[in-house]
Amino acid sequence: MPPLRISPPSLWRCGLGVLAAAVLVVGCAQIHASAVPTPAPAPLLGPAPPVTVGADEVSLLRSGTPTFARLESLIDGARLSIHVEIYEFGQRGLAEGLIAAHRRGVAVTVIDDPSELSSVATAAQLRTTGIDVVDYPVRKEMIDHVKLLVVDASVAVVGGINWGVRSPANHDYDAELRGPVVHNLDRVFARDLITCGRDAPVPDAVGDASIDVAATLPGAEIRPLALGLIDGALQTLDLELFVLTDTGVVHALEAAALRGVAVRVLLDPSQPSSAASYAALLNAGIPVRWYRSRGELLHAKAIVADATSVLFGSANWSGGGFARNHELDIELAAAPVVAGEMLAQMQLDWAASA
Repeated sequence: MPPLRISPPSLWRCGLGVLAAAVLVVGCAQIHASAVPTPAPAPLLGPAPPVTVGADEVSLLRSGTPTFARLESLIDGARLSIHVEIYEFGQRGLAEGLIAAHRRGVAVTVIDDPSELSSVATAAQLRTTGIDVVDYPVRKEMIDHVKLLVVDASVAVVGGINWGVRSPANHDYDAELRGPVVHNLDRVFARDLITCGRDAPVPDAVGDASIDVAATLPGAEIRPLALGLIDGALQTLDLELFVLTDTGVVHALEAAALRGVAVRVLLDPSQPSSAASYAALLNAGIPVRWYRSRGELLHAKAIVADATSVLFGSANWSGGGFARNHELDIELAAAPVVAGEMLAQMQLDWAASA
């Protein structure tokens, strides 16, 4: 039986009281190890059925092999164009799908992050076949962290799921989208081509009251949306975050709890930088847990407010995510069905991390 995980080692520095409690619990767990069952890992739910949200159609994707099969299917079905902007790209099947699309005459363009080693290797493979691969101009303390696929300018997939070798096992969210939101997402891709030094037209954004596309670099659009959801919540706030180091967010969560909102936060244990936020939330009486991992990551950057509004994407809730990196999120302000699909996975993750 694996040892019971209480918290990352860095949490012990948060105070002797926390350390003493952890030692006591570990000691009890060792004494009664045979009597304490190990919780089963949380299952990953498959892609949700498409639902109409205003003028858009949305299907929530929740990591796992079926989601990557869906990505391959969209690429295999492309007839005119494929736009990919991805931070980590190590999935052989997706690379082979892009190569096959290029060979049948589809215009394939990929923006990669040249600081990510697996992406460098995949980019070299794609370039040898004639695919147009463009390096995003990363610099010190910033990355191109976007995860975006646009096929035939008619369907898009965006969110937090990397295309890495181990990404299917991680717990994270994407959305498969149709409708005006696709134009606004592809507009971000066009703008990023200009950032990369290409001469590309950037169309005007189209009105979409249902889904807000938010990016960083050159803007700083994601953090205000996150704080707006927290400050406006009336009943519940559910969060799954890979990284939480933004003290303003922590204070907003504390204020929400004080006004009677039921707040629940699940954090990834591989990120010790979140330990101070964990301790602050715990001291404020807010239910907070470390995700119980079996090697996979809680890679999500997602919040659900009042079981109705959803914000998620690539941005970690940190200085890098909100300000320095190039990130892309979407907010659905009135999408209770999508929120319910996300909450279904969040509940499984929470229960498995008790």
